[in-house]
Amino acid sequence: MQKVKRNKVLMEVVLHVLVFIFISGCATQSLSEKTTPLGESQQSKETEEASISLYYDFKDVPVPKKLKLQKEKSFVFQTTEFTTGILTFSGKIESDSLISYFINKMPDDGWRFLSSFKSPKNILFFQKESRFCIITIISRAFSTNLEILITPRFRSGFKGM
Repeated sequence: MQKVKRNKVLMEVVLHVLVFIFISGCATQSLSEKTTPLGESQQSKETEEASISLYYDFKDVPVPKKLKLQKEKSFVFQTTEFTTGILTFSGKIESDSLISYFINKMPDDGWRFLSSFKSPKNILFFQKESRFCIITIISRAFSTNLEILITPRFRSGFKGM
């Protein structure tokens, strides 16, 4: 029974990613440069800088301050009902550190961890009441790339697996 439920959730994620890719072809780029610090502690400046999170177009997905937004590889589609898209970042952070960061920080913004794939390309799946978040972390020789994909969770009559 548990396996059927897990397969249903994964099928739903895949379906949403495909819908998102289809929708993204019609999207216009409207990336926001505004970032909001999460908070600062009384630690040393280096530790303090590493612990500060910023929020970009997705107001409930924290991003470590050390990562830089790659505007040319990012896009956001926004309606009155939802915001969806992909934000791409790069920086000098170890992939294991980023994995821990998201697993620890995402629940603070109401995200529930679903599953993950660990390989040279690490993928984390999170869910909220009406959205999915797929985080991809790819280690490179001198930097790490991060992609944050947000897709709406459409309610439909699909009875899948």
